[in-house]
Amino acid sequence: MKRPPLPLLVSFFLILTCTSVFASPVDVNVQPVSQTGQANSVMKFTLTITNNQEFPDYFQIVFSGSHLEWLMPGLIAKGVASHSSEEMDVVFYPTEASTGPAEFSVSVYSLSNPSVTSTAQFSVDVSGIRISDFRASVSGSSVRFDLGLYSPEDKELKGKFALADSSGREIASIQFTETVSGQSKITRDLILGEMPPAGLYTTKVFTEGIERAKYPLSIPPVRNIVQTVEEVSQGLTKEVTITIRNEGNVIEKDYSFQQAIPIDMVTGMLTRSGENCREEGGLMVCNYYLGEIKPGSAAYVSYSMNYWPAFNGYLLLTFIMAGLIIYSFLRVTSPRILKRHIKKGEGLHSISIHVKNPFLHNLRDVTVRDWVSPLAQVLQDEIVSTVPVIRRVDEGTELIWKLGDIKPREERILQYKVRSLVHGRLKMPSAHLKFTSSKGEKKIKLASNPIILD
Repeated sequence: MKRPPLPLLVSFFLILTCTSVFASPVDVNVQPVSQTGQANSVMKFTLTITNNQEFPDYFQIVFSGSHLEWLMPGLIAKGVASHSSEEMDVVFYPTEASTGPAEFSVSVYSLSNPSVTSTAQFSVDVSGIRISDFRASVSGSSVRFDLGLYSPEDKELKGKFALADSSGREIASIQFTETVSGQSKITRDLILGEMPPAGLYTTKVFTEGIERAKYPLSIPPVRNIVQTVEEVSQGLTKEVTITIRNEGNVIEKDYSFQQAIPIDMVTGMLTRSGENCREEGGLMVCNYYLGEIKPGSAAYVSYSMNYWPAFNGYLLLTFIMAGLIIYSFLRVTSPRILKRHIKKGEGLHSISIHVKNPFLHNLRDVTVRDWVSPLAQVLQDEIVSTVPVIRRVDEGTELIWKLGDIKPREERILQYKVRSLVHGRLKMPSAHLKFTSSKGEKKIKLASNPIILD
């Protein structure tokens, strides 16, 4: 057998020596370096560990990355013979919770000498629904959610938007079902009913029961007090209820308000004045102190207005006015007898009796009687009007006129003269008018005023 040349042997020995000196004790490699796949599908990589040491060794396998939940359980350590390599499968199963590229690394550590290590990088790109933008805003008692996303194919997406307080407690949510394809946008308005209290909140979006994204939301303080008045009338009373509702999102402390009601002939008698009310410039000014009003709650102020005093006053005034009208009517339309006198000289007086019938009916069988004091003398020769029947009685001298019938709006004047037999004041009694009504139903008697002769 022919021996190899010496120079060739020397060269081969040098190559082996260099390889042994400069080669890494262990190498790790992942193939393929990058892989693209669909969500909810298997993605397989090949992991190769090469032991360049002069002795066999066991190596611990450690993965790191942003979505290790995709990594299926596998070996955590692998034995490799000296100057040998071992392969193993690494399986990923990405879900729809997150899509897009994800970077990973794998490191192997010698169990006999932990300083002997090697690391390789690889990536996974999941093509599926991707959330590109998520925002939220508040307007009054409504929260608007805006979700931007991308789907490579038509897909029915079910999920919900949620609002959580500063402690993370979910206080409201709204479900959605939307068919998305390509670049899409989903918008929903969450109506809270009442404006949420001012503070910091977190809005979230969930699909398939998994939280996908969140966005901070700051709700500023809003002060909004709404006052309404309700009036319920029941006969001559009215119940008034003032409702003060806090439709803002902050607590109103020591809240008070003022109400002014005009005072006139009616309301001045109706308004029930309390200790918190005062009259000022023709107004009834009332101050109400309500204390604390929480957001979404209301306080009430009620009082009653009683129309009975005003009604009774107006009723009494009506009766008085009606009485005056009736009295005036009767005075104007009723038959009357008036007695007057005129002094003609020393002790000489002219007496006149006026009988008026302003009514619409005839006065039948009219008789007038008058009396003269015994201290005065009737001058019969100077009677120029209707002559009466004159006779002496215990009371003095009686004069009787029988006038028959007097028509409506007719007036009779009876005159006579007397001479006073004494010096001083002399009282003359009332004259009497007696007649029968036009229908003859009853007899009526009226008296005139008395007179004093000076």
